[in-house]
Amino acid sequence: MSSTAQLVPLATIVPPLNHEVGGGFNATVSGESVRVRAVLERTVVVEHAADGERSVVRKELCMVDPSAVAFVPGNPSAGVGPRQWRRLPGKPPK
Repeated sequence: MSSTAQLVPLATIVPPLNHEVGGGFNATVSGESVRVRAVLERTVVVEHAADGERSVVRKELCMVDPSAVAFVPGNPSAGVGPRQWRRLPGKPPK
């Protein structure tokens, strides 16, 4: 991630139509460099560069370079995408 890049909260990133924000890019949380591993509805799973430990942080606290954010095909408007909850077998839809 370039030090001259303008960082914005991940919560402000709007994916293209029929896509979702995916993992696999660098970010900053509280001034510390992290690797985004998974993006959920309101939170992000990050891996800390210093020790490799993983933690969950709110999207608002995860600062990213918008050009570095990865997108994956999905349909968030349908309610279930590749990074969201999966229905359990035999459980009726709501």
